[in-house]
Amino acid sequence: MPRSGVKRPLFPGMYNRHLDEMRRLLHVLDPQGLTEDEGALVVPMDSYETEEAIVLELDLPGVDPAAIKLLQRGLILQIEVEKLPDTPAEQVRYICLERHFGRFRRTVRLPDQVEASHMEAQYRCGVLRISCPKGRERRILIKEPGCE
Repeated sequence: MPRSGVKRPLFPGMYNRHLDEMRRLLHVLDPQGLTEDEGALVVPMDSYETEEAIVLELDLPGVDPAAIKLLQRGLILQIEVEKLPDTPAEQVRYICLERHFGRFRRTVRLPDQVEASHMEAQYRCGVLRISCPKGRERRILIKEPGCE
């Protein structure tokens, strides 16, 4: 019997498939609650709010803007970056190598008041700035169809 005192499932294969499916669904609902993909480095980010927008700023020094991919699904924004290593023209032996290269990924859940369809992004001096304008409250009119 397992140490936890819980009996083993009758169908471990099915049990594991159900657990995997629940993890996938939880990742869709709250991607920040789960760790990023293994092997992917996390990009440092600042976020702040102005009167008009929510702004995200990410440090991406030395990245080609064409290597930045922004994907938005509903209020989930995923930032993916592929940073290639700088290879010297001649053969070298590194003494210290601290700069990171490879695939970077960051997933952000945007607040409800953001109008995701009007987001803008710009890359300048190694900083990716994403502006997410806030939507205005909209009054919904109630129609009263004619009674028959």
